[in-house]
Amino acid sequence: MDTSVWFSADLFSAMRATVNADRALEHYHAHQLEPAETVTHVKLRAEEVVHMATRGGALAIGKDHLIGSLEKGKLGDVVLLKNDASATWAPLINPWGQIVYQAQRGDVHTVPVGGEIVKSEGVLVAGDLPGVKAKLEDTVSYLEREVGDDWIAGQFPEIPEAEVLYNPYQYKKD
Repeated sequence: MDTSVWFSADLFSAMRATVNADRALEHYHAHQLEPAETVTHVKLRAEEVVHMATRGGALAIGKDHLIGSLEKGKLGDVVLLKNDASATWAPLINPWGQIVYQAQRGDVHTVPVGGEIVKSEGVLVAGDLPGVKAKLEDTVSYLEREVGDDWIAGQFPEIPEAEVLYNPYQYKKD
């Protein structure tokens, strides 16, 4: 994740946003044709999105020889999903689709990182979560006091007139 401002910073939301943006673009292009076409078979599949979110990240940063997959000699950080209380986990027909379209943070059951369990049975067990939360609360209280009324106003800024800028990043699927 490079931002938590525009959408939730969890991996599952990012995967859904990716596949939905790709599908919206696919439909947009099809509707620009003359005559307009209907998309019946999307190109980007859930399995590819999971790959992007796991192995793809390792590849993008040039660390795929060390991380990104479960292989001998690689660092084996794993996210294990399980949620027996969720109605969306049964029946499990397509695991890739389940992860992309249904999974959420609450479904993360266990996470070993570097051989240490950091989350177990859905609960963070590593670090000092209560201490971190307390420090965050202190920081927010300090900012509220220092910024005053502008603290709330800053969360609801006026929306300026739209200005379309050139975007050098072009996301295209070959």
